[in-house]
Amino acid sequence: MTMPTAAPAAIPKVYRTEDPLCSFVRRVLPAGQLFEMRHVFHDTAVILAFRGSAWRSTQAGKSYDETPGSAVIRDAGQVFSTRTLYCDERTGSECHEIHIAAPVIDELLNDRRSGPARRIDFSRPVLDDDDIHRRVIHVQSVFENRECALMRTTCLALLLDDIARCSLGDRGDCADGTGRRPARRHRVVIDYMRAHFDREITLQELAEVARVNQFVLLRQFREDHGITPHQYLRTFRVNQAMACIGQGMKLADVALQCGFFDQSHLNRQFKQTVGVSPGKYFSRVIE
Repeated sequence: MTMPTAAPAAIPKVYRTEDPLCSFVRRVLPAGQLFEMRHVFHDTAVILAFRGSAWRSTQAGKSYDETPGSAVIRDAGQVFSTRTLYCDERTGSECHEIHIAAPVIDELLNDRRSGPARRIDFSRPVLDDDDIHRRVIHVQSVFENRECALMRTTCLALLLDDIARCSLGDRGDCADGTGRRPARRHRVVIDYMRAHFDREITLQELAEVARVNQFVLLRQFREDHGITPHQYLRTFRVNQAMACIGQGMKLADVALQCGFFDQSHLNRQFKQTVGVSPGKYFSRVIE
């Protein structure tokens, strides 16, 4: 981003998380402080959401109010100015930003082998959608917490899909155009996940196995099974971990054998799936 032309009243603290897909920036503004940037732009597309503040931005000769509960999208190279309207006097403000290059957006939104090309319309920067606002923040936490690759890609892809729909004013489903039976395709995907659960699996990888668009796979998998491929894989891994723990294996060894990064990741995923930690679960079983 280019530097502001005038010195701001306050300088936010900046935290960065890098990933091959995109990068994340979290800007923390002190309580009650104001901030201003004039005639700046980003080198990549940016999706952002605020907590604890409201802003007024100007781009292409139009002004927009950016408030908590909305999301903001800006294309690479889009010149804009922005200033704080208010910042929470008690908690301050956080701005959560996803910086993502155009080729990555295109790859996650589209598969040239099926359906028309999908895109994000950046001409209207403010999306008044509380769910998208919440998920921008959630996606950043997923990457910061080093969740598995399939979960990271799934969350980001679904977010981009909904942003594309919202920006174009379209919330209808996209046609598959493949003519294949979802159940049969999902059988291939499920078999693949069960065979390779002990390593990282990406959404793109599953889409290539199924030979369909990533979003077609996500939507139809959820329609048929009620969960995403990532949720299925997490449950399968936890089931395998339960069997290994029941055989007396150490948690650190179970984590590596069942596709988790480490014991902490296993504990977190186990609790999300079962509701309690492995230790508490098996103490109850013994009792």
